[in-house]
Amino acid sequence: MKYPPIIPLFVLSALSASHLSAQEAVVLEKIQVEDHANVMEERQENSIAKKIISGEELTRYGDLNALEILKRTPGVTISDGKKKGEPGKGYTKVLIDGEEVSTSSKRRVSPLEQISPDMIERVEVMTNGSAEYTAEAMGGIVNIVLKKPKSQGASSAKLTFGLYDDVPMSTLFAQHEGKTGAVSYLVNATISDNRKSDTSSIRIDEPLTYSDQFQNDEFRDQSLNLTTKLIYTPSSKDKYTFDGLMMLNNSQNKTQKTGYTDGSSSVNTLIHNTDKSNGMILRTKIGGQHHLSGTELIEWKLKFHQGDDDGESESVQTLPTSKITTQDDESTFRVFGADGSYSVAAGDHFIKVGTNLRRFTQEDSVRRTLNGTDTTDPLDSDSIREDRGALYAQDEIGFGENVVVTPGLRYESVHRDYRGSSNIEYLAPSLHLLYKLTPQDNLRASVAKTVKLPRFDELSSSTDSSLDQNDLHHPDKTGNPNLREEKALSYEVRAEHYFEDKGIVSIGGFYRDIQDKIEKYTFFDTLSSRYIQRPENVGNGKLWGMELELKKSLDVLVSGLGVFANATIQDSSLRNSATGMKRPIKQTSDYLYNIGIDHTLQSYRLTYGAAYRYVGGYDDPIDENGFSESQQGYGTLDLYAKKRLDSTFKLGLNLKNITSATITTTSKQYDTSGVLTQTQIDKEKSQPQILLKLEGKW
Repeated sequence: MKYPPIIPLFVLSALSASHLSAQEAVVLEKIQVEDHANVMEERQENSIAKKIISGEELTRYGDLNALEILKRTPGVTISDGKKKGEPGKGYTKVLIDGEEVSTSSKRRVSPLEQISPDMIERVEVMTNGSAEYTAEAMGGIVNIVLKKPKSQGASSAKLTFGLYDDVPMSTLFAQHEGKTGAVSYLVNATISDNRKSDTSSIRIDEPLTYSDQFQNDEFRDQSLNLTTKLIYTPSSKDKYTFDGLMMLNNSQNKTQKTGYTDGSSSVNTLIHNTDKSNGMILRTKIGGQHHLSGTELIEWKLKFHQGDDDGESESVQTLPTSKITTQDDESTFRVFGADGSYSVAAGDHFIKVGTNLRRFTQEDSVRRTLNGTDTTDPLDSDSIREDRGALYAQDEIGFGENVVVTPGLRYESVHRDYRGSSNIEYLAPSLHLLYKLTPQDNLRASVAKTVKLPRFDELSSSTDSSLDQNDLHHPDKTGNPNLREEKALSYEVRAEHYFEDKGIVSIGGFYRDIQDKIEKYTFFDTLSSRYIQRPENVGNGKLWGMELELKKSLDVLVSGLGVFANATIQDSSLRNSATGMKRPIKQTSDYLYNIGIDHTLQSYRLTYGAAYRYVGGYDDPIDENGFSESQQGYGTLDLYAKKRLDSTFKLGLNLKNITSATITTTSKQYDTSGVLTQTQIDKEKSQPQILLKLEGKW
């Protein structure tokens, strides 16, 4: 049987003029059909490689936010510890409902930490770029798809109460969805009060002395998230949507550091730090879909996003000297945008052309004082505006019943107003191949040109001071207005086998040739006697590796038993364009993996399981500034159990991080003669969590 290259749930060849009115609601509505299709079947038939994690999987292990979810996602690296919150070491692009997540602030929590798993329908991971999405797809794209209203009416709620070690935490989620006439709607709210209390130790060795420092961190984040989605379908030809999301959060982090010198029992350093912030994220979008015929579709979207963050930091040092340092900062990030596309199915082709327009603005304002005296630098108040435009064309071409080729071309133009004007233009071609070897076996290959534009916080000269915590692992952070975009050519190949029980086993390889690699450099500024971190274009690099994945039912051995595993093995190299020095790309772990097991006892309506995540270490040699860094690998073990009490209620129990993972990071500083002048070892110890969840649906 011959089928066109769009998801073969549609049979376009059956269309005729006499059937148009009945068929129009089905043809080309790829996204709507995908929502109801089995995610494994969708993945198998998609012409572009895509991994899909369903909502059921997302909430299984008690992850509290989208950032924690991404840690389990195959091929995505999320840093923990002092560098937490940086997906993919700056590679992977994260989207929410197809829209870029603002990563404008270098100061506080990621917006991903504000998204509850209960708000998410599924997570899609595209491992290589395609013309339809942004060209900023270096390392792939993660699209977090929020829940949409279903046709039936339903109300649900979930109460989560837990302990982080012995510190209480709680979350309440409530949702209602339904349909009135031609309008489907969904509203949900999440209220959370999450707390943590962690400890860490710091050892600093110098030629003639050493010091031991011990740090206690108490963190509290209170948030309120509201989501509204409306779908108005006046006819089979037209559909209009509204999406609104507002996230409010109030966070506070208290740190106490005590230090001892040369083994003395007397306290030599005593510092109390307090950081408070209030944040607001607003995301709104309206859109429409219009079927011109049974094979033609026009889509459009208008959007506005805004993020505000106001913070106050205070450091009170009583030893070895007495001083009070403060920093007040404000940041506002706005996006205005419009999208339009035209899709047509014609024979063995599914063609889509479109355009995207965006205006980004960011304003930063910082004020610092030392013992009441203003020490603010004029460069700490900053403003950036950037206009982006894109045109793209993509075609899915079917060759017989087993081969789909998806060529695409994307043109993007960027105009930036920041200390003068600059323009960037680039073409991003891509090519994807799907070859169905058998009904259960796929072979995939792709090549794409991608870019990574500097984030606004990487450009802004505004400085985020670490106040009295300043050291090798807590430098002041500033941007680099002269930063250029990264460019890469990415190659991937993958073999997939799909089991009849909806499982999968796959193996793939990737290779990226990167130009103008951006890395964050730490250096010691002799004028201020402080450590400073700033991004730089360091040269050309290469990243290559292998990804493996397994998801399989073991029902033939034990009824209700299943296993899953994924692993990434990688290596890298980078040559500095100024010095010719060759070394690995910084902070690139050799490997990482997730393994887990689940078991369902149908007679007891009970499911339980375990998951282990391991992130391999790295060992970076001395860089051009005389610094080296290494980190030991670490693993976390999570357990869960959930039981359906009746047709309405489910009860869940999660034990997270029962291994109490410790992240050990070692940095060394050398002088210009190559003599070691300082070694710093940080050991950040996390604590286990216990979560009890009661969920109901009416």
